[in-house]
Amino acid sequence: MGKHDDHEILQDLLNIAGVGWWKANLTTRQYHCSDFLCDLFGLTQGEVLTFDAYRLMVDEDYREFVFGDVNAISSLAHLNRAYPMYSRTGEKRWIRTKVARIVQDEQGNRIVYGVTLIVDDIEVETIKEELAHIKEQLVKQQTMSSSLSHFIRENDPVLGIMSIQADLLRLFDAQRTYICEYDETLQYHSCIYETPAEGIASEKDIRQRIPSEITPYCAEHILNGRPVFINSTDEPPLGAEADCEIFRAMGVKSFLIVPLMLGDTVWGFGGIDLMNHTQLWSKEDSIWLSSMGSLVSICLQLTKARNEALRERTFLTDLFRYMPLGYTRLRKVYDEVGYTVDYEVLEANEMSSMLVGTPLNTYAGKLISENHFDHIPMIGSILEGMEEDAYKDMEMKVNQTGRDCRCIAYQSKKDEVVILLLDTTETVYTRDALDKSELLFRNIFASIPVGVEIYDKDGFVIDTNKRDLEIFGIQREDIIGLNLFNNPHVTAEIQEKLYTMDEFDLQVDYSYDLANSYCKTDLTGQIELLVKVRRLYDKKGAPNGWITIYIDNTAQSNAAKRLQGFENLFRLISDFAKVGYAKLNFVNRQGYAIKQWYKNMGEAEDTPLSEVVGVYSKIHPEDRKDFLAFFPEAMAGRKTNYRNEVRVLVPGKTNKWNWVRVHIVVTELKPEAGIMEIVGINYDITELKATEEKLIEAKEKAEEADRLKSAFVANMSHEIRTPLNAIVGFSGMLMETEDLEERKEYINIVEENNALLLQLISDILDLSRIEAGIFDFTQTEVDLNGLCEDIVRAFQLKVSPDVKLYFDVNYSDYSVIADRHRLHQIISNFVNNAVKFTSKGSIRVNYEVEEQVVRFSVTDTGLGISWEKQSQVFERFVKLNGFIQGTGLGLPICKNIVEQMGGEIGVDSEPGQGSRFWFTLPNIRPE
Repeated sequence: MGKHDDHEILQDLLNIAGVGWWKANLTTRQYHCSDFLCDLFGLTQGEVLTFDAYRLMVDEDYREFVFGDVNAISSLAHLNRAYPMYSRTGEKRWIRTKVARIVQDEQGNRIVYGVTLIVDDIEVETIKEELAHIKEQLVKQQTMSSSLSHFIRENDPVLGIMSIQADLLRLFDAQRTYICEYDETLQYHSCIYETPAEGIASEKDIRQRIPSEITPYCAEHILNGRPVFINSTDEPPLGAEADCEIFRAMGVKSFLIVPLMLGDTVWGFGGIDLMNHTQLWSKEDSIWLSSMGSLVSICLQLTKARNEALRERTFLTDLFRYMPLGYTRLRKVYDEVGYTVDYEVLEANEMSSMLVGTPLNTYAGKLISENHFDHIPMIGSILEGMEEDAYKDMEMKVNQTGRDCRCIAYQSKKDEVVILLLDTTETVYTRDALDKSELLFRNIFASIPVGVEIYDKDGFVIDTNKRDLEIFGIQREDIIGLNLFNNPHVTAEIQEKLYTMDEFDLQVDYSYDLANSYCKTDLTGQIELLVKVRRLYDKKGAPNGWITIYIDNTAQSNAAKRLQGFENLFRLISDFAKVGYAKLNFVNRQGYAIKQWYKNMGEAEDTPLSEVVGVYSKIHPEDRKDFLAFFPEAMAGRKTNYRNEVRVLVPGKTNKWNWVRVHIVVTELKPEAGIMEIVGINYDITELKATEEKLIEAKEKAEEADRLKSAFVANMSHEIRTPLNAIVGFSGMLMETEDLEERKEYINIVEENNALLLQLISDILDLSRIEAGIFDFTQTEVDLNGLCEDIVRAFQLKVSPDVKLYFDVNYSDYSVIADRHRLHQIISNFVNNAVKFTSKGSIRVNYEVEEQVVRFSVTDTGLGISWEKQSQVFERFVKLNGFIQGTGLGLPICKNIVEQMGGEIGVDSEPGQGSRFWFTLPNIRPE
């Protein structure tokens, strides 16, 4: 047979399959079509079709979607689209067009080759649904773009938010939309924005500071960052009965609420109320509403930041105007040679005007040479020499006002000088007063009951007092002139502190025997000294010596050591046992508490007792109510102690709690004197609670394991007995009957039950290997197209005549590294289930390649699965239809295999519409 005959046969096969080929010249913008496409479009054989003519044959509603701008026709390289077309006779047909290859001919023209096939009715409906969904998303995107443009155009965020809420009312046919904000404790929320539909009364004013606890279901979801879907308030989900009762009282039939977040923090929520109808909300609705809410959150924060910046600017302006520091900025004026000949006052504040005694408006913006400063001689002194010295610091008196000033002048820029005037009148007065007080100080210095020594900047003793001489047992003439750094008690560490620290304290065990080499003393033995060292500075701020204060601390130290030892032991016990202790007067909130008490109450150690006692903001609201009720009873004398377990908020968390056992005892009660002394002991029992929960959980798991074991044995006994009974029974009947047709029927029944028994045993073995952790995987290169085609081919004879089983080929070829046998097992199980439950329509096997995973799916048009049963289909022995053969182990095994291969598994279904079982596999490509 020749090549020409082969070509004709291939052409006939393509015509039978409803497939035609075409060639497009992107330079001449012309199509050449096969005979099949010419017949389909009503063209003459060999007729050339221009791009524009072909575009006009596409249905007008889909024309722009298919081609967009005709000038972008080169995007045909990525064309894979389905759409309706009209032939020249007016007949409408749905087709799918795909590009197969792009080449360049000898003349440099880009030539595109492709195929076109007729789309069946089932795929047409799917395509229409997809296009409708795309249009719906475009409408939502346009709405979001419009809302964003409001925020960009308007300074007032309210206008943008009102626009968004109006769009929400229109898109969801809703009657009310709103935004609520939580307070700092997340226990109350208030409506800050609301838009009701026409004829619906506003509830914004009455929805202020609403306790979150009255709608616990909604509060729990929102505060954990999850949306709330209530399709019908008459049929609330489990746990939402109280919430729905409140919404029904408001006339709401259906509602959707989403959390509003900044980063990971929930600050409020947005909602939509339907009062005329119910609605089956989708996850997509919540995502879109959350996106609109995020837009509102961002824009509100931007507005807040803008207002903060405005307040900051106002603050700085007021600071410049009212700060108690004179400020004047001058610009240098040069002559033609470049010498400074004058200064222009660029700006000044009221304080500078007050200090120099001249109204601000008489010199601001003018030159100094205009004689506005003639009566202030100090200006010349300040500016003199600024060419050479860019910084001056001096003290002077202003003759005009009689004020003493410290003046700092510096060049802020090459051509500008800034003058700062600090009013030192009071400082000068104080300095004079200090001089008068020096004599009094000397008297105090001589008689103070602590030892004092004063050293110059080189460490030589220049002065001491009477108590110092008594402490060290020395004479004044012996110590004056000694050097501090020669004292054997002054270690290298102390010397370093003397030069690096302004002040420090230390304990010194002072030995008189060791000090004899430094200064002769009549005393012997050792004393404990508390030493305070302070650095001294002169008027210019330069260090010029030290002062040391010596306190004989021997007696106090011995007592303190004993007390410290007890406290350390108590703290060790407290930290180890997590026991806290507090003693205080409840009336005035004054007293004492150790660190662990604060920690157990969820508070920082430096928090004042008055902010903790009687408030207890970190205790769970349910426990705090009972806790606080004790104190009025105790004040009235009706109760003397309290013991309970409470939940305390974990620091830094929003909804995580520690368990703390609290015991309070009233030790003294005198209400008339304002005294109710209490002793409180608390200790953290979180770990104890966790251990208790683990023991309960372990007990429940053991009981569950025993129940599952019994259920497994019972199920297996029943499942194995059923095919065995059939095999034994019909095998016996096979021996007794002589009728050939009956024997064939009995043989078929025995073979079917043999296969069922074999599958059951295989499933049990797989399940046991999975649980034992010995389920092996063999990783090889798997051709996904070949795998799916083999499975579809194997099941073709098992499907009903009214069911079409096919494989959606989306890729010419694609391979991954995986276990081919296990992939075959999972997909076959999906297809087998689809065959069982699909009596008409179609079953589609498909895979999609994503960046990280390959997503496989089997979609049927069968019975479908109710929502409440979808979560059970992957559990053992679950059979949704008892009249259809099966063990109920196939899907659980598939789930275990997928999870061990690092993927996910799931089902999407709607009763009466069909089901889509899917799983993912890591996208590992062969090298």
